[in-house]
Amino acid sequence: MIRRLPPLYACLAVLVCALPLQAQEKVKLRMTTIVPEGTYLFTAFSKRFVDNVARQTGGRVEITAYPPGVLAPPFEVYKAVEDGRADMGHAPPALIYQRDPTMALFTSFPGGLGIEATMHWLYQGDGIKLLEGHHRERMGLHPLVAGIATTEIFAHAHKPLRTAEDMKGLKFRTLGMWAELLRGFGAEPLATPTSEVATALERKVIDATKMAGPADNLQMGLNKLAKYVMVPGAHLPGGYFTVFLKAEAWDKLPAETRAQIETAARITSFDSYLEKGKLDIDAMAEMRKGPNEIVQLDPRFIQQIKEAGRAWARAKAAEEKAKGNPWTERVADSVFAFQDKWEANKDYRM
Repeated sequence: MIRRLPPLYACLAVLVCALPLQAQEKVKLRMTTIVPEGTYLFTAFSKRFVDNVARQTGGRVEITAYPPGVLAPPFEVYKAVEDGRADMGHAPPALIYQRDPTMALFTSFPGGLGIEATMHWLYQGDGIKLLEGHHRERMGLHPLVAGIATTEIFAHAHKPLRTAEDMKGLKFRTLGMWAELLRGFGAEPLATPTSEVATALERKVIDATKMAGPADNLQMGLNKLAKYVMVPGAHLPGGYFTVFLKAEAWDKLPAETRAQIETAARITSFDSYLEKGKLDIDAMAEMRKGPNEIVQLDPRFIQQIKEAGRAWARAKAAEEKAKGNPWTERVADSVFAFQDKWEANKDYRM
């Protein structure tokens, strides 16, 4: 004897059978990254994001993170997603700032927002909206912030660096936008490969180097190779990684799946920020136990770095606007307004 379901339950049964077909279809994505497998950033950012997505989607979205060189070289992560070699990429926006200087302003740049202020700008200000609008219009990509970095150490050096005058004639290993600004302070920026930095510093081929945050630099042993450790990291107060995929691919995902991946990205950002912050504090404590001298940058020098960073941004915004790209100016205006408001009203904070 066949038992018939009441009308209400019959309707629900139809819905349960119909909806999950789309929602539960397994999505497999290949993600290219810029950091070697097994490194802290690969584990804390890329692998954490992959695991969080699997957890949030109940395994319906399966992402495989590949280290650089498998799907694409590290500096081609954006291009690899655009041309289809990879489904997703994971990198800091500033990686391709020379292609579009707006990308330098999204993350923390010399004299820019500190990482706490950056997070407020992203999640409570215009940051995410501008990031998405820019990437979609300029690159056809949809970005997700997934991994918050902490403030870098300004330099490990063989002499104390406090003022702009101390930078003159210095052979300073660095990369990116900061290298451009260093020349204005009379230093000689050198793009020494990461694998050669320790040897170059030890042999005094370079006078100073910036690398990353305290925990990363301690792991590399830079504190053992140069006596002086300069703080704070005014050249890069903080930063973050984004995951990006083609906008059309993102838009085709079910709304529920998009929301779950967004949650996974946010969890990745906050967990990585808290974890790295604790590691960096422990690392600074460890450096203070040894023979290192922790040197504070002169506030006037910090202000000069901020002014140089803004001047660079304004000049690039004018150049890009003349080319028909208004985004550099839009992002600069938003960041600077938020920074000014933050700094003018943060005196109540500890």
